[in-house]
Amino acid sequence: MPLYTYTCPECEIEVEELRPSWRADEPVECPVCHGLCARGLSAFSIRSRSAPAPVYASPQQVARALHGPGCPCCIPRRRS
Repeated sequence: MPLYTYTCPECEIEVEELRPSWRADEPVECPVCHGLCARGLSAFSIRSRSAPAPVYASPQQVARALHGPGCPCCIPRRRS
C-alpha cells in the first residue's frame, strides 16, 4: 500500500497515511484541528532487486583519496 502525504491548510502540518491508490485523493482528517487535509506531493524511492552490491573502500584507500599522493601519513612504513 502506498504512503501518501497530506497537508492541513489550517495547522500547516503534514500527515502521512497508508492508503490504497483508489482512495489517494480523498481528504484526511487533521489530528490537531480535525479539519480536512489535502493530498500533497511526496517523494518516493525505487529499489531494484538486481541492484549491484555496494562497494566498500578500505581505510587505506580512503586515506589515499583524501590526502593525495606523497602525504607523509599515507606513505607505507618500512619494516626495520
